[in-house]
Amino acid sequence: MMRNHARRATRQRGWRETALTAPLPCPGDPSLPAAPLIAAHPPAPRRRDTLDRIDALEMPVVVLLAGLTRFRAVRGLTLAVNALGNGWIYLPLVALLLLSEAPHAGAIAAASVAATAGSHALYAVLKRRVARLRPFERNPSLTPLARALDRYAFPSGHCMTLAAVLGPVVHAAPACWLPACAALLVLAWCRIAAAHHYPSDVVAGTCLGMAVAMPFALVLVPA
Repeated sequence: MMRNHARRATRQRGWRETALTAPLPCPGDPSLPAAPLIAAHPPAPRRRDTLDRIDALEMPVVVLLAGLTRFRAVRGLTLAVNALGNGWIYLPLVALLLLSEAPHAGAIAAASVAATAGSHALYAVLKRRVARLRPFERNPSLTPLARALDRYAFPSGHCMTLAAVLGPVVHAAPACWLPACAALLVLAWCRIAAAHHYPSDVVAGTCLGMAVAMPFALVLVPA
């Protein structure tokens, strides 16, 4: 028991030194700038062991999808979707919604903006508390296709933001649920293929965005 405790303490110290002081590595592409650090509390040894086991279970999926980016078309799609998901797509979407003749367009836009702000407040807390390293940090064979916007993987902020924006839209126009699901699936696939996230990250991000969006949609968007 004392030997196990010593090994855990050593692993905890090593994690603290790597996660809090080292710059974010970008294996295989030194031209990519490092992401800004997020101050975090190192997870307890038991939680760290649980994350290690989950990472090991999900890593083959990440390696499989990331391997498909060796094809030029897949790589181009992954880069384009990740760039749009960084935020470039949202202002045009809101502008298009406000300029359209959709009923309650202003209320839908307001609910989407409020849901995005609320989900990002929770997202920052979860990132610090879980402190899950990204797949390309755990597996040196993976190369990130783009710069990571922040330090940790769980949950996916890209999927969370898109879900928060689309939640009020789907609530107001249920016929949009199919294209909304397609958009979320494509983004989730590209986030994993870029070696930035595990499958559970994108699922958690989507659920968080929807969970925050629906109360705003119910309150702000007339039935």
